[in-house]
Amino acid sequence: MNKFKQFFYKFAGVLITVFITYFIIHPFLTQKMDQHNCRFWGIIFSDSQLCPAGTIRTHLDSLQSLGNSNSDGWGIGYYLSPDSGVILPVVLRGEPRAPLDPRYDKAVTDMIKYMRKCGIAHVRSGTSGSTSGIPNPHPFQRYGITRNFQILFAHNGTISTQVLLELIESVNPVYLALNPPDYEPDYLDSDLYAIYMMEIIDVYYNNTIEECIKIAITKLDSALNFDNAQLNFVMSDGFTLWALRYARSPLRGFDLYYYPQVGISNFWVAASKPLDTLNLYWAAVPNSTLVILTPGEPPQLINIFNEYDTSVVYQGLDLIYPNPFKGKIDIRYCIGQSAEGIELKIYNTNGRLVKQFPLPTPYSLLPTSISWDGTDNKGNTLPNGIYFCNLNTGDTIYTRKMVLLK
Repeated sequence: MNKFKQFFYKFAGVLITVFITYFIIHPFLTQKMDQHNCRFWGIIFSDSQLCPAGTIRTHLDSLQSLGNSNSDGWGIGYYLSPDSGVILPVVLRGEPRAPLDPRYDKAVTDMIKYMRKCGIAHVRSGTSGSTSGIPNPHPFQRYGITRNFQILFAHNGTISTQVLLELIESVNPVYLALNPPDYEPDYLDSDLYAIYMMEIIDVYYNNTIEECIKIAITKLDSALNFDNAQLNFVMSDGFTLWALRYARSPLRGFDLYYYPQVGISNFWVAASKPLDTLNLYWAAVPNSTLVILTPGEPPQLINIFNEYDTSVVYQGLDLIYPNPFKGKIDIRYCIGQSAEGIELKIYNTNGRLVKQFPLPTPYSLLPTSISWDGTDNKGNTLPNGIYFCNLNTGDTIYTRKMVLLK
């Protein structure tokens, strides 16, 4: 009898362990792994800016390595300019994972050589439709029907194909026939997502592209009801780069970053994660936020579900010039959210913390400034050089470069 009880207790213990592992721990592990499914990257640069070949090679080599965990192929698209002056898209794809396909390196080399202004790259771990036997379908290429507009589009996440199909038809019952999907009847959610975005841009042809994106996401969010979905995308018409971070479930919150984290740049990059070791130069994008990247202009951040726009100058971290500075520099910051223990920190180029400012709470919703006189935490005067001011709000990391002169 005792042996039977021992066997019973052991068996029950095994069943409980299996239950906990599969029904409780396994979903969280899966959701954590899902954050690494699919990665995208996009770049935009001005006509006056030489193609930033070194940055592109570094980033896309890093993206290639992510192909080890994204085994459903790779895709690269970019715009080129023939003699006519009209930009034309070029899309190259491969079904083997990027680290195993020599064509990936050749595609990156051609992109650097021939690209004009803009390109998009993607490595895929399929979540809908055919997940093997086809090249990575990203980036998608779409043309407007009623509007002279074209896009390259890549998506990171999962969306119900049934919801997308019904939404496309509700906006325009014949649009799918006029702008058919690349894959059917085994639909791909990202394929339909690109079509839906182009449809809204077509139908609301008097609205700006940013307004169209807000309309599209608002409608899609409403149609999804209680379904979890990840709507992150990067999109370009060859002149502007748009990138969205939006996840309906915080447990599967795919990230989005832009690079470099400066006030104004002649080129911008948007990516699912930092693609080099210089994490201080990447800015994290909050959830429900659209980023508009235009060469020669500061990044614009728009909250999809609010009527107001926010700029990195007024929400986050900025420097009040002059910069380079002598004597002192005023650092302006705005938290704009509830948080605890936030500090403003200053690092040297070796990554060593030289100064930190605990910020007073409660945090003001208005911009606040703090002065730095070029000294470290012990009051010692620091040498001339480059320093990085860092503000980590827990949800977003902001970094600005400062040059100290004597």
